[in-house]
This record gives sequence, C-alpha cells and structure tokens, in this order.
Amino acid sequence: MTALAMNVLREVSDAGGTVRLEGDMLRLWAPEPLPDELRARLHQHKAEIVALLSLAEPANDASAGRPALDHVAGLPREIADGVRAILSADGARGIPPQRWPRVQRDAARMIEGGWLERARALGWTAADLFGCDRRAPWHRLDRAGLLLLTGGHEIVELSAADAALRTSTGSVLRYRRRPPVRPPAALLWDLLIPTQATGPPIRGPTAHPDKERMAATYLAGPRRHPDHDHS
Repeated sequence: MTALAMNVLREVSDAGGTVRLEGDMLRLWAPEPLPDELRARLHQHKAEIVALLSLAEPANDASAGRPALDHVAGLPREIADGVRAILSADGARGIPPQRWPRVQRDAARMIEGGWLERARALGWTAADLFGCDRRAPWHRLDRAGLLLLTGGHEIVELSAADAALRTSTGSVLRYRRRPPVRPPAALLWDLLIPTQATGPPIRGPTAHPDKERMAATYLAGPRRHPDHDHS
C-alpha cells in the first residue's frame, strides 16, 4: 500500500502541488484545482499517506549519541568504508542537522540486526540501501534508499522485493525495492560533512524547521494561487 501512496504523492507533485501533514490531517496546496479523480485517490489512501509522511518524525534525535564503529567488519570494502564514514561524519549536505543522529542510529541498527548482510544476500545493491538524490537527499523520497526511508522505525522483515518497517504504534509499512533511478542516485556517503569540517553546519532547505516532514517537504512545489484542501 505504501507504493500506492507514493504514486499519489508523486502525481500531486507532478501537477505542481504539495501534500503536508498537520497532526492527523492532510493539507493540499496546488496552483490550480487538481482533477477530481486525483483528489478522490488522496482521500482513498489517506491512512497510507499519513503513515508515509510520518516516517520523518524522530524520537529524541538531538539526544542521540554517535553509534559505535565496530560493526562494519566483514562487509565489502566500499560499503564498509561508506558506513564507517556515515557513522563518523558530522552530517551530510541536504540532511537537516537535527535529523542526522537518527540516520546514524538507523545505519547502526541495520548492521547490528544483520539486515545489511541479509539485504546483500538477497541482491540489494548499495544504491538500494544507501541511495539518495544528490541535490535534495532528504526531500526526494522517490530516490531514497532503505536507510533514509527507515525513519527511526524497526526493520522486521526483508525480501528480495521489499522491506517491512514497524512503527512505534505497531503498524507495519512496506517499502518496495524499486528499479535503479535515472540518472543514478548518489550514495549517502558521497554527501558527508567530515568530522574535521569547521564553521556552522550546513542546513538542508526546509519550509517548516519545527514541523519537518521528509515526504511533505520534498514534494514542495509552486504555491501561486493555492487551492486549500483539508482531508
């Protein structure tokens, strides 16, 4: 069902619109009225869309410590070096600094739980796991790999085709492994801010720093003559 919700959000984005999560309500912004059929599907898949947009909600991100680095032994060199860099970096270009500790925790849990090794055995590539959009890694869910889509949730099942994530409420979301995007996505470790970097952290673009929603923000588009809608 997550794939259907993603498709609806992508169609809204293609039409120049934005869907944002406010509490348990969806707010739609569009430069002109969207087709009735598309609006109907927004209502039909509201629960899945709310769950998908909620993926970006962290739990005490700011208080997280840096994960240990000793769980990457035995991985292929490219992935081991990349994961080690993720766990050691101060951040990544385009990732909100307050969200970075959670990304590091998700990477550590993926390794400690054996999910990275299992994914590799099932044919998942580095791009499937650590891919991201080079210009907007936090905003472009349609180009994100499993790490950025984990969103602080627990991986509970993995197959060659998809991954199941359990949220804090006990519901299960499924992320379907997609064909490689064109042009190829970047790998998250290509965008890292090294620990020796000086100066203020580089903050990713966001319309609402205090209520950031990964999926909602990535869908942000033109807002001329907005068509307001609450679901």
